[in-house]
Amino acid sequence: MTIIASIGTGNMGRALLTGILDHDPGLDVRATTNSSASAQALSSDLPNAAITSVEEDPEANRKAATGADFIFLGVKPWMMAETVRDLAPALSPDTVLVSMAAGVATADLQRLAPGSPIVRIMPNTPSAIGHGVIALAPDDSVTEANASTLQELLSGAGLVVPMPESDIPAMTGISGSGVAYFFLLAEAMIDAGVKLGLSEETAKQMVVATADGAGRLMTHNPDPASLRKSVSSKGGTTLAALDTFIDSGIFSIAEAAVKAAADRSLEMEAENAASVG
Repeated sequence: MTIIASIGTGNMGRALLTGILDHDPGLDVRATTNSSASAQALSSDLPNAAITSVEEDPEANRKAATGADFIFLGVKPWMMAETVRDLAPALSPDTVLVSMAAGVATADLQRLAPGSPIVRIMPNTPSAIGHGVIALAPDDSVTEANASTLQELLSGAGLVVPMPESDIPAMTGISGSGVAYFFLLAEAMIDAGVKLGLSEETAKQMVVATADGAGRLMTHNPDPASLRKSVSSKGGTTLAALDTFIDSGIFSIAEAAVKAAADRSLEMEAENAASVG
């Protein structure tokens, strides 16, 4: 049986494990958190996993990692060096380290855990309901069998996209961070509806249902430009709205936002490289 250890299981780790376990509840999953309170909360969300906290047991991370096939590293980037060094005695040569931290390069992980196979992944929060997007970038020491097994595990959480590590900043900009862009647009639309006289509850229900419907249409026809044109009648209400978006520079704004997220990812890699030493 495949054994997964999740170290420092925060919101993203919770989302990922939820998707994985929904797909295969029989997996042996061990997860750690920093505090007892967060461990208790995680236990209610992941009843099929063994949850422990470092607050209750300072050896919790090492115990969870011992014998694991895959160790998911969910700690904050600035905690990565200390965490991996602490885990080192529990690592076997075949244990695959799977980092989901933005801004921590594979080269730095290799310096922290020499000889360990390393995979960088970049998931997003819809992984919790099986609709995430997860970038997967294994280093050269990861076997094809392990990469395939990991891809299968992660597929329970959503679309897995193998890619070179050099593409992860771009993926971070459009998908890792991109979920929040849709949420921001939804907030703005709800606010606009309220200003036009709708109740907040009514506006929220309508926007959420509209977003859901639009997403489902794109799933069936992944060509957003075609879908947009199909509902944009000349002289109609939709075209009036779309012209406002376009004239206000929505494409330039989106490009700048995606680039800002990608650039920040690279900046974080440089900052965290210094902490590895």
